[in-house]
Amino acid sequence: MQLVVLSSGMLSVLFRVPALFILLNLLTAPLRLAAQSSDAYLTRIPDPKRLGETYVSNPDGILAAATVAELNTTLRALDQSGRAHIDVVVAQSIGEAVPKTAATALFNRWKIGDPTKNNGLLMLLVMDQRRVEFETGYGLEADVPDVVCYRIQQRYMVPALRAGQPDEAVRQGVAALIRQLGTGSFEEEAASGVTLGLTEDTAEAGSTDAELYPEAPTSSPLLPVFGTLLIGLAALVLYSTLWYRTTQGHPHREALALVILLPFGLILLAFFSTGGLNGWLLLVVAYLLPGAYLWAYFRRVGRTLIQQYAGRSRHAQYTYLRQAHHGLGFAPYVFPLPLVWYWARHQQQLQALRETPYSCPSCSRPMRRLGEDEEDAFLQAGEQVEEKLRSVDHDVWHCDACQHTLKLNYPDPGTEAQPCPACHYRTLLDAGRQVVTHATYEAGGWGWDMTRCRHCGHEQKTRFTTPRLTRSSSGGSSFSSGSSSSSGGSWSSSSGGSSGGGGAGSSW
Repeated sequence: MQLVVLSSGMLSVLFRVPALFILLNLLTAPLRLAAQSSDAYLTRIPDPKRLGETYVSNPDGILAAATVAELNTTLRALDQSGRAHIDVVVAQSIGEAVPKTAATALFNRWKIGDPTKNNGLLMLLVMDQRRVEFETGYGLEADVPDVVCYRIQQRYMVPALRAGQPDEAVRQGVAALIRQLGTGSFEEEAASGVTLGLTEDTAEAGSTDAELYPEAPTSSPLLPVFGTLLIGLAALVLYSTLWYRTTQGHPHREALALVILLPFGLILLAFFSTGGLNGWLLLVVAYLLPGAYLWAYFRRVGRTLIQQYAGRSRHAQYTYLRQAHHGLGFAPYVFPLPLVWYWARHQQQLQALRETPYSCPSCSRPMRRLGEDEEDAFLQAGEQVEEKLRSVDHDVWHCDACQHTLKLNYPDPGTEAQPCPACHYRTLLDAGRQVVTHATYEAGGWGWDMTRCRHCGHEQKTRFTTPRLTRSSSGGSSFSSGSSSSSGGSWSSSSGGSSGGGGAGSSW
């Protein structure tokens, strides 16, 4: 726990004044005691490598002696094979410490696993918090990913723990882990020929895992969690894109972002469930709901066009439709039915609004739209710059009979150019960053973010600041070499691994 940092001068004053020093100790004593009590389990729970148990730490005698002996025999063979080193800890209490934090601390304190393979795994059961935690080393994260740890706990350990059978829970959990390491699947059917995880007596008797653990549930027909995660991430991208593209200019745009939370919450529920979410339900949540939302959005755009733009010019109708559909060109590919038909009709509507000849307001004859080369003679210099930047596309309609001209501008909804406050053309673009003062270790830096008009040269500056530089500490995170690694008489063939932060936890 970090306390108030005092300068060397202030400390010298405190040491010279005994009364203040004593008072400071009295005030900080509860904090020191709390910090010590929170990690007291680190010294109370013995390292299995320093005991005759070797792989099982059972300080409170929760596991039966026969279970401890059986587990040590099984885990010793696994360790000596070089595949993995698994330690099991069953403690009545770790005080107020968080089980996940305790698992990581014990793992790194005991340095479980081979130092080159990092193939350690710690199984921690905290009885008073009704919590089981798996902590894995870097070398096992691919073989025993977090979701597999969680499913092993839920399927093989939590039911037994709820029934008050910690011995059975640990046996089944270890057996499932060994099946996962040996065959790539923790399912009992995939390991019918694997005898690791069973005692020698049961292996010789020909007992199978199904006979030893008949109550273990069968595999679920639900969608695999890894596939659920991928679909969930794709759905999140889809929902976010639809929200961003369909709420431009909406007065309650931020509030509408909450709509994403409900369906995506169901997808998260599927990811953290034991077997995943039913495939049909996931299809509805991740695909049909956004498709229905997009179809409803397009219908609302059509009603707005009829109700609010019916009496307005073709130019205004075209501008509204183009803005409302901007960034949604992927829709007919993701939702081909019925958006392929809708999008083709939309493109035809835009073409008709823009390319149908206008009648000359002077002589009522049809006007002709000039080509790119011809229209430059009728465009001002700023408008020609807009054309080059593609921020605005200009159409010039010309009447050959009376020489009347009509100019219409069509801004690009996706342009980065902004209207210039000086000349009012959409020609203001980013001009880079100008650093005035570089950051140092003593002070931060600052400078200007520049924008410049490509037509009139008008510049705008926005001040930015940068934090001061920091010096990286060396050697501060290295582990001490004098940890409780291994004793001279230890059976363990591996010691020196470090936690990769992976694993999972379950409550019962």
